[in-house]
Amino acid sequence: MERIGLIGAGYWGANIAASFEATGNAEIAWVCDLDEARAKRLTVRRPRARATRSLDDIFADAAVGAVAISTPTTTHHAVAKRALLAGKHVFVEKPITASVAEAADLVQIAAHTRRTLLVGHVFEYNSTLAAVKDIIARGELGEVHYFNFERTNLGPVRTDVNALWDLASHDVSIMCDLADAAPMDVTASGQSFLNPGIEDVVFATFSFANGAKAHVHASWLNPRKVRQITVVGSRKMLVWDDLDLQAPIRVYDKRVDTAQPDVTSGDFLEHKTRLVDGGVFIPNVPMNRPLQAECEHFLDCIRTGKRPKSDGESGLRVVRALEAAMRSLKSGSATVAIEPAMAAARRA
Repeated sequence: MERIGLIGAGYWGANIAASFEATGNAEIAWVCDLDEARAKRLTVRRPRARATRSLDDIFADAAVGAVAISTPTTTHHAVAKRALLAGKHVFVEKPITASVAEAADLVQIAAHTRRTLLVGHVFEYNSTLAAVKDIIARGELGEVHYFNFERTNLGPVRTDVNALWDLASHDVSIMCDLADAAPMDVTASGQSFLNPGIEDVVFATFSFANGAKAHVHASWLNPRKVRQITVVGSRKMLVWDDLDLQAPIRVYDKRVDTAQPDVTSGDFLEHKTRLVDGGVFIPNVPMNRPLQAECEHFLDCIRTGKRPKSDGESGLRVVRALEAAMRSLKSGSATVAIEPAMAAARRA
């Protein structure tokens, strides 16, 4: 039974605690939050858990083997670094840190201390997105032309990071997983309507080495909650909708065929392209609990020593893309190259 120190007792911290306990292989030993009353609320139904405002209490407890960090992004580096140096395995929410240099530092420390470092890219543990990845990998869609990501809602509005870092970090993680590659450059634009200097709406387009594009629309200022991905291929197209509990994946047998023109007809362009619509297929994919699956994976990596799916280098890859997107956003939507992950780590 792994004893976990929970750092951050907010809404998502409570979900993490419940998900670890649902695995049957972990218990919450400590709950740490600057608001001690909030920390105590999470210990009410956990008689073996203790509440504290001090990280020292957790790091000094030799019986605690791992910590789960769900605090503001700007605190991730300092808290995770202290945890790793204290010999604890670390589960840290996305994004791993607020900068490439900080992320690379955690990767190096985790390697040096031989501790498991997992970043909470929870959608990488979603069974329906795993099915989407399999459909792409099998070539069912043909050559992928582009991805379109929409992640919008009216709130919740944050003031520590903008919509790019808060929302699009999910989409960058997903696009890298689906493409099995990191993007090579990005152009981004956004606007701060609610809080000066904190973009509440962001548009970003990432380019991959194989020619595919990935467009992201992330916003807290939208009338509808949307969590949707469209994948357009040369043979078929696919839509994944996280809010559709009945049919989250729809595969469209739609494409444009380029045909040889019939030079005997009167209109050359009439025969140049042909629209194909073969209907829609809805695959039957069992749904899972992604956060619980992520927690189970973390515990398994601690037991076996295997590398996490969303490890520190995966987190670094995402932050590298986000940091490049921020440079583009602040420089009038200039195209910004994204440095390879390991080159960034060596430079740091």
